[in-house]
Amino acid sequence: MSKIPCLLVVSLLGAAALAQPVAAQGVDRALLEALPQGPSSWDKARLYAGAGVQFLSLPDINFTGIQGPNGLRRQENSDSDWLDAGGAADFGFAHPLGWWGGYRVVASIDGFFSNVEVDNTTRCDGSPTSFCVAIDPTGGIEITPQFTLGGQIPTLVTTTDRDTDYWGGQVEFKIGRPDSVQVKPDVYRNDYFLAGFDVRGIDQDNRLHGEASNQSLFKYDESLDVTYYGGYIGFGGEYSFGFIPGLKSVGGFYDRLGIRTYINATAGLYDAQTDYSGRFWSAPGTTNLSESENELAFIGTVSLEARKQVGVRTSLSLFTDYEYISSVPQMRYADFGGTTRIEDDDIFASRTTLRLNIGLGPDELYTERERDHLLRY
Repeated sequence: MSKIPCLLVVSLLGAAALAQPVAAQGVDRALLEALPQGPSSWDKARLYAGAGVQFLSLPDINFTGIQGPNGLRRQENSDSDWLDAGGAADFGFAHPLGWWGGYRVVASIDGFFSNVEVDNTTRCDGSPTSFCVAIDPTGGIEITPQFTLGGQIPTLVTTTDRDTDYWGGQVEFKIGRPDSVQVKPDVYRNDYFLAGFDVRGIDQDNRLHGEASNQSLFKYDESLDVTYYGGYIGFGGEYSFGFIPGLKSVGGFYDRLGIRTYINATAGLYDAQTDYSGRFWSAPGTTNLSESENELAFIGTVSLEARKQVGVRTSLSLFTDYEYISSVPQMRYADFGGTTRIEDDDIFASRTTLRLNIGLGPDELYTERERDHLLRY
């Protein structure tokens, strides 16, 4: 997976470099604003592809532990970290559907895929009053490092590999204002409302291996997948970054570079379906356990885009999604003689990609009246 985003980024940059730039020096702003309005950037037919990085901080894996006078204290075999990152790719296609009740309507299909892999090593040192343990998910087998009376107490070393795929696909409808405003706003201009259907998943493959005195004590493989089915609503439009109140013509740093900035916010409810299966191997034997659970989840997303026109039909975007997911599965493993159960926790995630946008449709949509990349402040 790590090679794919790199190749996509190189391809995007190469395509952008070959795109014919359109000069905007000396363009008269008043003349541009007086020209007939054409479709704005969001309601043209277009496709895009991008590559970048996914940040994903998942709930901790607490499998091994220390058994002492006060009971079992679990260790963090893989703890959550905001800097857990991996490669990401996204793609999409949008097409206008025309006018519905006097409003512009655009349908789009979007998707993304990312992979985040994290490795971690946990050491557990026993004592005369406590010992390190690993308990199989059924609660029937308890593994501890062996030591001889009077000898050195061995250390349990557990290596954990966490391999996670985060993916999703959406079908979305944007309902926009009847006029097509392309002049940048002072602060924010709401261009459309939206509604969509969303399917996404977080698929984890977790592998733990415990050793003591260079001898393998246990292996544990776990599949923990959650799939979200739901819908969302939201709004979006263009905002201005760095304007001085009362001096709109001055603009900000982005504006002087010819970069336009957009924001999109959505909120939705989802049916979160979790499937778990675990396989535990040790000298006493091998056990297997499977469980499933359904939860109601909320997902809220704020998306920011900074777009630079590089050709009549092409532009580059730096696009970032900031996501909050209210329900992500976390396993609570059985104590000896107990029961393993699925619980949930909330997480934040962020994905940033560099996108190449390509406009589609008749050439008439991309004449000199296409002013998205010509307006300057």
